[in-house]
Amino acid sequence: MKAGNPKGGADAPPLVVDLDGSLVNGDLLVEGAAKLIAGAPRHLFLLPCWLLASARGGPALKRRIAQAAPLPLETLSLNPAVLEEIDAAKAGGREVWLATAADELAAAPLVERIGAAGCIASDGRVNLAGSARAAILVERFGQGGFDYIGNERRDLKVWKRSRRAMGVGLSSVLKRKVLALDSQARFLPVARGGPLDHLRALRPHQWVKNLLVFMPLIAAHEAGAFPYLAAAGAFAALSACASGGYLCNDLLDLPHDRRHPTKRHRPLAAGGMPPRRAICLGAALMVGGLALAFWLSVGTGLCTLLYLAASLAYSLLLKRKLFVDVIGLAALYASRVLTGGVVAEVPLSPWFLSFFLFAFLALAVAKRQNELRKLSGAGQSESGGRAYLAQDLAALAAIGAASAMASALVFLLYVQQAPAVHYLYAQPQRLWLIFPLVIYLLGRMTLLANRGEIGDDPVLFALRDRASWLAGLGILAVFVAAL
Repeated sequence: MKAGNPKGGADAPPLVVDLDGSLVNGDLLVEGAAKLIAGAPRHLFLLPCWLLASARGGPALKRRIAQAAPLPLETLSLNPAVLEEIDAAKAGGREVWLATAADELAAAPLVERIGAAGCIASDGRVNLAGSARAAILVERFGQGGFDYIGNERRDLKVWKRSRRAMGVGLSSVLKRKVLALDSQARFLPVARGGPLDHLRALRPHQWVKNLLVFMPLIAAHEAGAFPYLAAAGAFAALSACASGGYLCNDLLDLPHDRRHPTKRHRPLAAGGMPPRRAICLGAALMVGGLALAFWLSVGTGLCTLLYLAASLAYSLLLKRKLFVDVIGLAALYASRVLTGGVVAEVPLSPWFLSFFLFAFLALAVAKRQNELRKLSGAGQSESGGRAYLAQDLAALAAIGAASAMASALVFLLYVQQAPAVHYLYAQPQRLWLIFPLVIYLLGRMTLLANRGEIGDDPVLFALRDRASWLAGLGILAVFVAAL
């Protein structure tokens, strides 16, 4: 904890500002731990060991994280309303001090950023929260000798000892308690959004990918209602696990997302959802999704667990490995199809799986192509958080085109050689008409990705693309005509 003497007199007391949830739209400890884990996933297991091994507990862990994973100032999201209060206080000749339970090493960059007189923070031995913070502020500035900006229930002990109270994003209950302490208390807005922002953080638009669980039933011409109900349950389980995985992924990607032109608007990156809430909600969704999957059947539970493990492995490690990330994306798509076959007890032929694997590989490559094209257009040579260079674009385009052609070839071989075709279709020769439509769909996607025109997700682009819809309807019409 840093020493210092306040300059403001009784008529101009210093303004003391809390960090996490007040000035900072986030949590320095959680973001530091996430950065540490993202850089080396082994820390996911080392962090609990560090906490247990330390005699000083939380404060020592905060110090160790702050030393190992410093947070660059540009990766932090700051509350504009609190910054205005700070600027107004400084313009009035008042000192501004920071006070936080975060480690002083993590808070240090913000001292210079806002021109603060100093920072009162945890120091590796003492956790400066609640009554501990109130005591040291009174010791330094005197009873009622400072104004305080905070955001949580623990700050009531500090507001009680301050001259004026200001709350950030408080609930109605907490506002009443603050007003009972200071009838002239003021309340500032916070960047955190409402239920819609929390829903957006779950990326419900991505759930459309989980409709792949119905593909084995459709391909097998399943007519019974029960298999489709079971597949609907698997869809719900995968969607819950996927949303939980997206929250974890966004938390690990915070530094990169806040620098990204579009991803910086995601709720976590923009401060619309607190990191701790994202962790709790993500864990609840993943546990709930797995519970539902195992309730459906052991096989469905194991497939969903495999999907979740692959998704977390992708977020923690695979997405930073050259081309392994693309294979991982394709495997995540394929696992949805596999889950659909298991939950509905529909056998999956090698032809069926091979077709989808090549098609998904083409889509995964298209995603990276699009990112690299935007990177190249922005004059950058390296992709943040990924192992690709702008010069890899041509090679990726070739791989994507080859994968698209391979999926179409597998479909042709299926129509020509698979015995099941003659059992499932009265006019199997008509299925040949699907070949040019598949070539068109995947080939067009590859070309548009090479131009950087498909957005962040090729599947979602296809769902909004008129030409893709027309080609899809054409494929459906051929299937019906072949029955």
